[in-house]
Amino acid sequence: MRGSPGISVKLSALHPRYEYTHRDTVMAELLPRAKELVQQAAKANIGFNIDAEEQDRLDLSLDVIEALMADPSLDGWDGFGVVVQAYGRRAAPMIETLYELAERFNRKIMVRLVKGAYWDTEIKLSQEMGVKTFPVFTRKVNTDVSYMACAQMLLDRRDRIYPQFATHNAHTCAAVAEMAGDDKDSYEFQRLHGMGESLHHIVKETEGTHCRIYAPVGAHRDLLAYLVRRLLENGANSSFVNQVVDSSIPPSDVSKDPIEAFKQLGNDVSSP
Repeated sequence: MRGSPGISVKLSALHPRYEYTHRDTVMAELLPRAKELVQQAAKANIGFNIDAEEQDRLDLSLDVIEALMADPSLDGWDGFGVVVQAYGRRAAPMIETLYELAERFNRKIMVRLVKGAYWDTEIKLSQEMGVKTFPVFTRKVNTDVSYMACAQMLLDRRDRIYPQFATHNAHTCAAVAEMAGDDKDSYEFQRLHGMGESLHHIVKETEGTHCRIYAPVGAHRDLLAYLVRRLLENGANSSFVNQVVDSSIPPSDVSKDPIEAFKQLGNDVSSP
């Protein structure tokens, strides 16, 4: 699977009411559709990743993922994967759960680690509901530290998990390469089409790692939400993609160690 192409599918695109309040309907109607797609991917010997959604759909996604992993028709195929968002406060438990499922069903799976794409939505929904805590980290530095911690978890579980690190951040790439050690064939980096070409070329040449390029597929109207998420991510002042092209920001600030930045926060890490 490491040399094969793959697809990433959002379960919400397969059913109009992909919500936990409609769990029974989802399991009865969406699951067969998802299973058919996964079986087609296995037959074609390509990867199939369940893409990440908003945090309130995580439990429902896990129900579908568990049912798919339990399907005996997928025995012997290692192309099933799941996307985990590091900005979610349940990212680490999610990795532990996926590893437990892989052990239980004797699977080898892929896990694509991303920073996260719905931050503004998660914060706004939490504010509207008046909850005490947010389901995502409210500071980017906390997400960066979470990403590194989750990366180490994935690298420690390579007997069952093939880690896929989606990032355009030079410090993150360097940290992952250092943590991974000499086995360059046991994981891969990923980037979005049109972004991070120079960085990933350098990493591929110097580290000898795999690099996969993701590109959106669909009509313009279907890709509008995707485009908006990319604009929000890369347009943020704290974004590496934004900072790396700003000549007024010193290189030492652009590549600053997130752990050191986190330590400077002291005990005040909960406020937005």
